[in-house]
Amino acid sequence: MLIDIRSARVTLQRGQTSRLHGAGPSFLSSACGTLWVTLDNDRRDIVLKPGEGFGISNADGVLVCALGGPATLELRPAMAEPVSGVM
Repeated sequence: MLIDIRSARVTLQRGQTSRLHGAGPSFLSSACGTLWVTLDNDRRDIVLKPGEGFGISNADGVLVCALGGPATLELRPAMAEPVSGVM
């Protein structure tokens, strides 16, 4: 199923993953729990703790996984990026 929305909030259970296609430009953050984020064609591994976020400029694919327990992923347009508390 393909859902085209401007912002989303998704709860992932421990070890559960979510693949986001065409997610950029946007801002991804952890509302609660710890998230592991990896971008297609990018060697970095990004770990977001509650309150931390990461800007995605232009990613073909983003894989997000909940580490250690349930975690809530928030995705919103890049222009909605908060000024403080950003990784």
